[in-house]
Amino acid sequence: MIYTAIDNFYLTHEQLMNTPSRKDGIDEATETTLRIYGCDLIQESGILLRLPQAVMATGQVIFQRFYCKKSFARFDVKMVAASCVWLASKLEESPRKARQVIIVFHRMECRRENLSIEHLDLYSKKFSDLKMEISRTERHILKEMGFVCHVEHPHKFISNYLATLETPPELTQEAWNLANDSLRTTLCVRFKSEVVACGVVYAAARRFQVPLPESPPWWKAFDADKSGIDEVCTVLAHLYSLPKAQYIPVCKEGNPFTFSSKTGDSQSQQVSKELPQSSPPAVVIS
Repeated sequence: MIYTAIDNFYLTHEQLMNTPSRKDGIDEATETTLRIYGCDLIQESGILLRLPQAVMATGQVIFQRFYCKKSFARFDVKMVAASCVWLASKLEESPRKARQVIIVFHRMECRRENLSIEHLDLYSKKFSDLKMEISRTERHILKEMGFVCHVEHPHKFISNYLATLETPPELTQEAWNLANDSLRTTLCVRFKSEVVACGVVYAAARRFQVPLPESPPWWKAFDADKSGIDEVCTVLAHLYSLPKAQYIPVCKEGNPFTFSSKTGDSQSQQVSKELPQSSPPAVVIS
C-alpha cells in the first residue's frame, strides 16, 4: 500500500473535551463507555472473523478518530464499529466480505442482548438494508478521514525498545497486551505511537519490577517525555478501574441502527419503563 500522508491525526486534551458528542449533550462518562464498547465490538468481531491483530488495531484507531469528528448521537456505535472492521480489513490487506462482517455482528448482538440466535436471511430486505448502511457508513468514515487512513501502531516499536533495553522476555507480551488495551482509550489520538509504546513499556516494567536505565533517562532515546509516559499509565489505570462497557442508545438520527430485529423492540420497552410518560426524550443508560 502507498501512503500519501504521514500519521498526523492528533488532538489536545482540550479538543477532546469539546468533541461533537459533547456538543450534542452526551456527557464524558457516556462517551467514554461508548468508545470502549465500540472497540470491544471491533476486537471481538476480528477474532471471530479470524483477522490479524493489525486489522483490529487499525479498526479501533479509525473508530476513535471518527468520533473525534462525528457525534455518537448522529452515528450509531454498532454500525460504525462494523464499518471500521470492514474498512480496516481492506486497509490491512486481509479483506472480508460485508456479508461476513454483518453476520458476525448480528450474532454478537444476539448474544450480548441475551436474544435467541435467529437466522439472518441473506436475501431479506433487512440484510439488504444492513449491507447498504454499512457501505454508507464506510463512505462517511473515509470522507471524514479525507481518504487518508494511514495508522502507525505502537506495537511495532515495543519489541525494538525492549530489545534495546535488554529486558526479560516476559515484558514483551505484557507490553503488547497493554498496547492492545490502550486502543480502547483516546491515547491513539492524543500521543504519537512512540510515546504510547514507551508508556506501555514503563507500565509493564513497573508490574514486573524490572528496573530501567535512569541516567540518562531511557525514554529520551525513544523521542518521548516523562509527562506523556505518566499520562499513558494514568489513562490505562483508569481504563482498568471501569466496569464492562454496555451499549447506551443515544443515537438521535432516526432509530438506532441495530443488527437484530428484536433488539430495537427490547430497548424501546426498556426505555418506556425507565422514562415517565410525560418526560421529554432523554439519554437512557441501559
